[in-house]
Amino acid sequence: MSVPKGRNCKLEVAATYASAVLPTALTLASPGVATLTSHGLTAGTIGYWTVATGMVEMNGWVGSVQGVAANTWNVERVNTTGFTTWASAAGNIFTPVATWTTVSSATQYSIGGGAADELDVTTLLDTARQIEFGMLAAETVSIDILSDMQATGLLAIEAAARAGSSMTFRLTLSNTERRVFRGVPSLMGETQGLSQAATGSFSVAVKGPVLRLPVAS
Repeated sequence: MSVPKGRNCKLEVAATYASAVLPTALTLASPGVATLTSHGLTAGTIGYWTVATGMVEMNGWVGSVQGVAANTWNVERVNTTGFTTWASAAGNIFTPVATWTTVSSATQYSIGGGAADELDVTTLLDTARQIEFGMLAAETVSIDILSDMQATGLLAIEAAARAGSSMTFRLTLSNTERRVFRGVPSLMGETQGLSQAATGSFSVAVKGPVLRLPVAS
């Protein structure tokens, strides 16, 4: 068992992106397999999807590249089985992260949300209340920081929050598992006490899932 510990963990935000690629196909499978001749992507690449037509369920989602072949790659940990069929269109692209900035002041993270709605399906024939689960709630990630508000990573997060723009995040844990997600961050609060380090926190409203990726191979 490889349980991550609260040390030697790194939080990063995407600083720059490489040129987008335009897959010609993406299978309905678990995981989905993307096709693009001579795509040039490498295993472990993180990016995000922009999907205007076809498989719109993935629009804005973070993506991880795995199982790389010359003309295909696996969309790691994403089950596309029940999605709409992919359309090879100019607006359907995958944009890889080129460089990352480390948020070195991060002290704690918490992944929340995801609980399903409870739907009341009780009828007159029942003698006890009946429920079924409905749609999953959106996931959120909360991050506590030491409030070094002039650090490059925190300045970028603040700018994205004020603009309402999405950012791509990567958490690498002590056992090399990764948590990757994309969404709009909130503005950071700040608390300062007598003889205490200033602290703050922000949350990310995640678009799609938080990908919990296995130990890096």
